[in-house]
Amino acid sequence: MRGIGVDIVDLDRLDIDNLHFVERILTVEEYQIFRMIHTQQRKLEFLGGRFAGKEAYLKAHHTGLGGIDFHDIQILNDETGCPYLNDKKAHISISHEKKYAIAFVVLEE
Repeated sequence: MRGIGVDIVDLDRLDIDNLHFVERILTVEEYQIFRMIHTQQRKLEFLGGRFAGKEAYLKAHHTGLGGIDFHDIQILNDETGCPYLNDKKAHISISHEKKYAIAFVVLEE
């Protein structure tokens, strides 16, 4: 194992109506998915999960904010709904509970 990272986000702190904020977090492809989500709660969970996932990825790399741009990190879902990163050596798990989203990332050597 090369690194691990975890992050938790309070969904109440996210402003999904602030387009500038949302676009700073999401890649173009993630944003297209975000726009297709119909409920506010699910949008919060999606955005919060991506935010927590990208923060956890940065922590696993030991870079913190600013080390890697959020747009260089993409989190999509496979055909079964499991999230995956655009880094083949990274593994991610995302979970939501009411007003929180949490993500855990493990980097292989």
